[in-house]
Amino acid sequence: MTFKQKLHSHGWFILINSLIAMAIATRYFAFLPEIPTDILGFSFITAGTFSQMVLLAGLIGLVALPTLLIPNNKIRHVLQAIIASLGIATLFIDTLVFAQYRFHINAVVLELVLSGQVVSFPLITWITVISGVIALVVGQYLLISWLEKPAAVTQHKLGRKFAIITFLALLATHGIHIWAAANAYQPVTTVKRYLPVFYPATSTSMMKKYGWVNEEAIAQQKAMKINRKSDLNYPLVPLQKEAVEKPLNIMILAVDSWRADTFNAENTPNMWEYAQEGVIFNNHIATGNATRTGIFGLFYGIPGTYWHGFLANQKSPVLIDRLQELNYEMGIFTAAQLEKPEFNQTVFKNIPNLRIKSEGNSPSALDKDLTKDWLEWYSKRDTSKPAFSFLFYDAPHGYDFPKNYAHRYEPMLDEINYLELNNDSDPTLFFNRYKTSVSFVDSVAKQVLDKLKETGDLENTLVIITGDHGQEMNDNRMNFWGHNSNFTDAQVKVPFAIFGPKINGKALDWTADDLTSHQDVVPTLMKNYLGITNNIKDYSVGEDLLGKHVDRNWIMSSNYSGYAIIDKESILEVGATGQYQLLDKTNRPMKNAELNFQHLQEALEQISRFSK
Repeated sequence: MTFKQKLHSHGWFILINSLIAMAIATRYFAFLPEIPTDILGFSFITAGTFSQMVLLAGLIGLVALPTLLIPNNKIRHVLQAIIASLGIATLFIDTLVFAQYRFHINAVVLELVLSGQVVSFPLITWITVISGVIALVVGQYLLISWLEKPAAVTQHKLGRKFAIITFLALLATHGIHIWAAANAYQPVTTVKRYLPVFYPATSTSMMKKYGWVNEEAIAQQKAMKINRKSDLNYPLVPLQKEAVEKPLNIMILAVDSWRADTFNAENTPNMWEYAQEGVIFNNHIATGNATRTGIFGLFYGIPGTYWHGFLANQKSPVLIDRLQELNYEMGIFTAAQLEKPEFNQTVFKNIPNLRIKSEGNSPSALDKDLTKDWLEWYSKRDTSKPAFSFLFYDAPHGYDFPKNYAHRYEPMLDEINYLELNNDSDPTLFFNRYKTSVSFVDSVAKQVLDKLKETGDLENTLVIITGDHGQEMNDNRMNFWGHNSNFTDAQVKVPFAIFGPKINGKALDWTADDLTSHQDVVPTLMKNYLGITNNIKDYSVGEDLLGKHVDRNWIMSSNYSGYAIIDKESILEVGATGQYQLLDKTNRPMKNAELNFQHLQEALEQISRFSK
């Protein structure tokens, strides 16, 4: 077979794989709030999908091109099949990632998966994936072998026609987006995030030259863009401090992926009973729908949009700085490791001999280990110093509990296989397993709280119980499972209880049903327990929950790449580049609804206040 003939067959191999890629890419359309009905929107997504999948298939084809120099047919076909299969498999896996999180495979996702502690998959999932890849390789091998046969479909000369169609699709895709970007036309600009590695062209300067730009819409979108520059002005002014005669012990007991509706007397009787001594806030919104921004906001008291700047500067929070100034013994005990996300370079950067991770082969084992280590540390600590404890449990994140732990809720899934989840999956089986994992955490948290009670330290310890973010079980029937994919209550509303000295629910100006946030923790601690007299705005965007009540109409929450302004009726979700969607509380687009520009202006001030 001549090289030209092999090249011709390889071209058909690319063409057929591009059609396969297009078929797989239609899975992304299932997650559109609605299929565009306007001509521009529909044309853009159709032409964009066609051209993008041809380009991706062509790129994989270029990678495989050197294999044509191999004279042995079987070896050449195997290598072509493996390369093509990896490309197709990656695209399919990306649709699974997008189904769970609504973003594509990126460095953050790979870090979380490879770390093994933050995102983990059961054995059956890996077996399914590996089996699928093997089957795909076999199929690709048979395809390229058939294409090189003389009587194959390659005898038809369709390559030039296909190339012309692809060129026209590319022209339409980028032409439409150039106009849409210059006019902030949302039906087009918001759709582009649904395709992987898709960066359609913009040419605002040219559009301005011809007067084809909506300046007002562009200015509004630019204002909402996240500022990732690393120059910080935090705190705004030096902290003003007064002496604290006898600092109290402080404990933050946090649970990963904890839904607000699973904190109750039935499911978490131990933590619930202790919380009755203080206040339980029923409308508490986490500062993120993922761990990174949820914990960041809890310790810094500012929006998670600042994460990148604080990581670049390795700037610790004023809360931790003040605790260390007051000579607190620092006990940081987490199940998941502190290097991913990089809390060892941000929140806990200045803590010496930081305990980076727990030991164990499952989330529940890690939780047991951190509890054991905390009990040992607390017993041996210097009792002449106040103690700060941070315990961060992980079992609900992995829907995990020990094999011998009682199954309180039946029926339940034996294990979680994300490949089997879809919009028709019964969430009850999923939820029962999740609630059991939360119940398990309650059982180990009991050991911690009982220790405080037994030692008599409960009377001089302020305890905060909360979660870093929520966990969705397809609550809104839009095939969202887990977290970090939207800002509905299921993913951002978490338990929040505070009890200890100075906490008297009847005397508080704030009520249990007021809207509260993680960003309120820092100012509450700093003003009432750590002797800081500054205006709260100098170091936080939160409020003092033990101080005068503040009418609050909205809360901000964020994720790895954007943020949301959440009020009682709507969610304004804003991407990193300023593109936005106005959604209802079930994450569905609100047609003909207008933005609340006062809320938007206030939010923009918060995300820029501590940047130079």
